[in-house]
Amino acid sequence: MRLPHGRAGLTGVALLLGLVCVPARASAEWQIKPFLGVTFDAATTFTLGNDVGHSRKAVGVSGMLIGEIFGVEGDIGHTPDFFGTANGLVLSSGVTTITGNIVVAVPRHLTRYTLRPYVVGGAGMMRVKIEDYAEVLGGDNLPAVDFGGGVTGFVTNHVGVSWDARYFRSLGGQPVVGVSIAPEQLSFWRVSMALAVRF
Repeated sequence: MRLPHGRAGLTGVALLLGLVCVPARASAEWQIKPFLGVTFDAATTFTLGNDVGHSRKAVGVSGMLIGEIFGVEGDIGHTPDFFGTANGLVLSSGVTTITGNIVVAVPRHLTRYTLRPYVVGGAGMMRVKIEDYAEVLGGDNLPAVDFGGGVTGFVTNHVGVSWDARYFRSLGGQPVVGVSIAPEQLSFWRVSMALAVRF
């Protein structure tokens, strides 16, 4: 397994670590969001004859420290069986994303009793794992970027629901030997619904 490489990957990991170390201020709040979702509209150079165009179930969790307008977020998502059977070539596969993001939300005082929209964008790493009969695909760790947005609404002081849509895209990568002369690339959309818990 290769470590994440490139400035985007290092930046995302640094943001994620920084999120854990940032003390919460009186004007800010923590939000933890375990989510279920689906990925769709994927494009890749990793396999030939794959069926990544189909939607796949995704799971994960995000942690956000958000103030009146700005915040930071760490997001971890996993999609098992991402590449499907690829015409019998792929035995098993999965894609995991770890990103650190900047959050910009509608001012909190304007949305105290309704849904609060936000946009996110950042960078991190994408772990692509593929097991195939010929043992030529393998996968890789790739730097990646993501952006998107969503809305969060709380039904009590501490519990609510969040809906989110975001786009992930890998950067760089080496040519996939024996499969493609193009560099390793993977992009997809993820939509999700989360239980939001704030502290």
